[in-house]
Amino acid sequence: MKKSFLIFLMIVSSITMFAQTKKYYCEVKGVEKELSSGLKIVFDFGNNPVYSAWGGLKSKQQLVDEKGEEIPFNSMVDAGNYMSDKGWTFVQAYTSVYGSQAIVHWIFYKEATNPNEAVKGIITKDEYNKTKK
Repeated sequence: MKKSFLIFLMIVSSITMFAQTKKYYCEVKGVEKELSSGLKIVFDFGNNPVYSAWGGLKSKQQLVDEKGEEIPFNSMVDAGNYMSDKGWTFVQAYTSVYGSQAIVHWIFYKEATNPNEAVKGIITKDEYNKTKK
């Protein structure tokens, strides 16, 4: 009985050694909308480039619901609350300028065993479009 318990503990401890977590990061960018007030909010999980050389910020990093409809974020705080609800932790904020636009950057991280686990429950417009093809 004791031997089987010890073997069980050894197996469990060896599995947990291989299933260690690491930090995955996300950058939430708030870009001033041209000719209007408010921000365009874009999520960068590091998978694809966010900036296009010709068109500025790409919209494919915007988050959508299960129906593919864009999730409306009214502010950076709204986006931050969304990330917090999904288990992400705020790290840092800073502002930069790209062309004539001010960009607000908020950095979040989440501990997970792999990138897919980290973004579980979060769907970008690009990922949604790929699943519907």
